[in-house]
Amino acid sequence: MSLLNADSLLAQAIAAQNANDFARAAALYQQVIALAPGRPEAYVNLGLMHQNSGRLEAAEKLYRGAIKVAPKLAVAHLNLGVVHVQRREEEAALGCFQQVLKLEPNRKDVLLNLAGVYERTGKVESAAKALDRLVALAPGDITANMARANALFMLGRWKDAWSSYHRRHAIFWGEGRALPGRPWRGEDIAGKTVLLSFEQGLGEQIMFASMVPEIARAAKHVVVECETRLVALFQRSFPGVEVVPWSADWHPRVRGADIDFHAALGDPGLWLRDSFEKFSAHDGYLVPDATRVADIRAHTAAMANGKRIAGLAWHSAAIPFGPQKSIPPAALAPLLAREDIFWINLQHGPARGEIGPPLWTDPAIDPSGDFDPLTAQIAALDIVVSASTATAHVAGAIGKEALLILPKVLGRHWYWFPERDANPWYPAVKTFVQERDGVWDDAVTRVLAAL
Repeated sequence: MSLLNADSLLAQAIAAQNANDFARAAALYQQVIALAPGRPEAYVNLGLMHQNSGRLEAAEKLYRGAIKVAPKLAVAHLNLGVVHVQRREEEAALGCFQQVLKLEPNRKDVLLNLAGVYERTGKVESAAKALDRLVALAPGDITANMARANALFMLGRWKDAWSSYHRRHAIFWGEGRALPGRPWRGEDIAGKTVLLSFEQGLGEQIMFASMVPEIARAAKHVVVECETRLVALFQRSFPGVEVVPWSADWHPRVRGADIDFHAALGDPGLWLRDSFEKFSAHDGYLVPDATRVADIRAHTAAMANGKRIAGLAWHSAAIPFGPQKSIPPAALAPLLAREDIFWINLQHGPARGEIGPPLWTDPAIDPSGDFDPLTAQIAALDIVVSASTATAHVAGAIGKEALLILPKVLGRHWYWFPERDANPWYPAVKTFVQERDGVWDDAVTRVLAAL
């Protein structure tokens, strides 16, 4: 009789949970566990409710209860692994996910979670192997391909990485943005007009623009579509290239009938940047406004009174990794205490006002608007100190010496390559990585010494 009651109560509990009546659902699940302790469903469902509410200890206890009565229940091991991830208990999470794969070898969500644990613990090769398996099971999965690309880029496996990275288009345009001409796949473009279309972020647009001069030398004509804030800077930097702003309703030039080939701004990396040897050292490929640079330098030098002039940016508003890349202002206090340095505020967005004197803010420059004034301001500095933001990309793209402070793993982008002596994209950028995720003091101390 109790088992029949348990079945009825379980059905009621699931209905209450689906209706977001969590208090009633929790009470019913507890009754099921009391009546039929050998049934694991109530443990798992109630555990998930606790987990979603941040009550991780209660969730762990319930998942372990489910495993005790049903050792081969994969979902209980999976959910327990996620609890360990949430608590940054990576080794414990690893054991849980490996157990799930013993029970269900082709479970895609577990392979993705497993790869995440490997990457966060610095086992990038193992992460890549897990993601290779995942992409083999789900070749069209965008999340899997982007994660695989990230791991393969970090390993320097450029060709395989680019093939997965190409899938990013589905995130921004769906599977088809009907651009004119043919997709460019590395064919000869002599005598041809090539459209290089919009990329996903300011930093990526700046970084991938390093390939524009090579493409312009090979083609008859090049059209570059980029964010409006970059148009003036790109147009000055790439004479002879036509630069137009991205807009939701498309600039007319992007639909031009004369366009022979099209590719997203980063796609030529597949054949132009397929090994570290394909990168060339440069002193900067973006060109700031020389008159504006001279004016800003003269103005700030007068205030600096002989001190070294350094720019500072510390916060990223990017979704979802911004919080992991951003440096708390309190952690920067040792840098700002340097009396031999005059500090300039390069931060944009709401965080711009978080730090006051001795950091000086130029009211005439708004870094959240046109990037041309910001680029000139950076060019007028002696050095830049930055978190992983578009500011760091600008510094690297104009060849300005920059000290870049990076998270250990969480939120760190593939393209910084901190293990290499020189960044392939930006030779003037030097990287300083946390020893532990979320703890900035050690990296800031090393930047202080480098200054």
